[in-house]
Order: sequence, then structure tokens, then C-alpha cells
Amino acid sequence: MIDVAILVPEPSVAMSAVLITDLCWVAALYAEQDPTDKIRVIGLSGDPVPSFSGLDVAVNGSLADVEEASLLFISAFWGSSGRALDRNAEALGWIERLASAGTRVAACSTGTFLLAATGLLDGRVATTYAPYAKTFRRRFPAVLLHPERAITDAGELMCADAIPSSLDLIIACLGDLHGPDVARRLAADFLMGIRRSYTVANLAFDGQKYHGDRTILAVQRWFERHLDEPIRVQDAARQFGLSSRTLSRRFAAATGEAPSLYLQRLRIESAKSLLAQPGMTVGEVARAVGYVDVASFSATFRRREGVVPSLYGLSEH
Repeated sequence: MIDVAILVPEPSVAMSAVLITDLCWVAALYAEQDPTDKIRVIGLSGDPVPSFSGLDVAVNGSLADVEEASLLFISAFWGSSGRALDRNAEALGWIERLASAGTRVAACSTGTFLLAATGLLDGRVATTYAPYAKTFRRRFPAVLLHPERAITDAGELMCADAIPSSLDLIIACLGDLHGPDVARRLAADFLMGIRRSYTVANLAFDGQKYHGDRTILAVQRWFERHLDEPIRVQDAARQFGLSSRTLSRRFAAATGEAPSLYLQRLRIESAKSLLAQPGMTVGEVARAVGYVDVASFSATFRRREGVVPSLYGLSEH
């Protein structure tokens, strides 16, 4: 089984397809693997895929060549979503088969239309390229579209709204595939100078929100809204009229994780997003994610990430 398949729809946005491919190749090299054995760039037929700008995107496989993959990226198409869906219709069943077999799927920008057309996103959260949001809602009313979100994760079905957020999404997925050290090196090498107006903290938590317990979902959202405050699990229990024991039991049953650990992980993921952007000190980041004691924040961060906050994101060459 290959590690990564990259679907290039027609007509392609070559920048999107090449960006994904380059990052996947670098990640494989950082992981000391041979990219030619681990990565397949896929077109419908295996022929070069035309792009809107007149440049063909080279591929090294067709839909028939990939039956299993750990990770599938869907790059962006250009132009009318209706024509693109018609033109790439034969890829929909292929995407659905891979996802059903356990492949994690990440759709970039307009590529989310192809993922939504499979029906896999029905009842699940998604985002897409903002100018296409109205069309997306009309075509896929069953999808929980949030165009204000840069990145979403609907339980192994992930979406990014544009190129900057696609960078974060790709690196996050490759980090899950190859490990956090590879993700840190990619972020240091490819996110330098990127000024993001959003946080990627929710990326790791969307998939834990499809449990059906509305009270626990409200607690999760309350954690997110009050993340910059030194809140505790006991505070959430009081807020929602539950005992700490009941909250802990229901939270673990719904999400698979104790609320204290979930809150800690939410803080650290938010801190990682802030640390990736220049201009904030470690103390400022600590306070922004609800830590009063900077030493405690640094110790927790190091325990979870294997590196102190001040060194997070620095590349090792």
C-alpha cells in the first residue's frame, strides 16, 4: 500500500497540485523514505492533467492504479463546479471506496466539492473556497458548511478553504503520517513568513464532536470560547449544572478522552498555532491559552511535544 495518493481533478489549479506534491515529497525525504515508492499523483486516465493556465500537470498513475492508500489529498479545480463535477464524475466512487477502506481524505479549496459529491460529508462539518460557498450550499444542503473556518476535520474527512490553510492542513496530515518531527521541520521550512489570521487548533478536535451528546458538545465549545482564561473542569461542571464526576464520565464516553486531558491538549494545540507565527513571546502565548504560570506551561508543552516552546518550529538542518 502506498502512503499518499494525490488526486488532480480537471481542469486543475496547477499550484494546488504541485504544492501538495512537493510537500509530500519533502516529508518522505525527511522521514528517510523513497518518495517514488510512497507517493502517487493521480489523474483520471493517467495522462497529464490540463490546468486552467495552459500548463499540464504531470501524473504517475490513474484511478485504476491505486486501490489502497493511507492518505488521499484532493487538489483544487478551476472554474464552474458543475462542469468540474461532471468532468471528474468517475473519481467520486474511487474516493468513496478509499475512504470506506480507512483512507484519510484531505480536500483543498474547491477540491471539497468532489469530496462532498460522494455523500461522505453529509451531516458533517466542512469548509470550502469562500467565493464558492453559496454554490456549495445549494448543491450540498446536507453538509454542515462553515466557510468562515479555514480548516475542518469531520472524522478523517478534512477540508481547507484556500492555499494558506491548505499548507497547514497538508503539514498536519503529513505529521500524522510521518510523526511530529517531520511536521515541525515542514512548518519551519514552508510556513516561514506566512501571516495567518486564523488558528488551526480546532483541527485535531472536530472529529471528536460527532458523538450525539449535546451537553458535552456545548462543553467542548465552552472550552474553546474560554481558552484564554484559567478555567478548570470544575468550572465547566458548574456552568452546565453537572457534578465533576458526571461530567468526566459523560465526556470520556462521548469523546474517548478525559475532559482535563482534552482541555490540556486544546491549550497546547492552540499554543502551537500561536508559536508558529512570529511576534509573540512564550509568556504571551502561555497567557493567551489560559496558563497563569509560564513554567507550568513550558513543562506541559515539553512533555507533550518533546521540545520547549521557545524552540518549537525551529528546523534541524
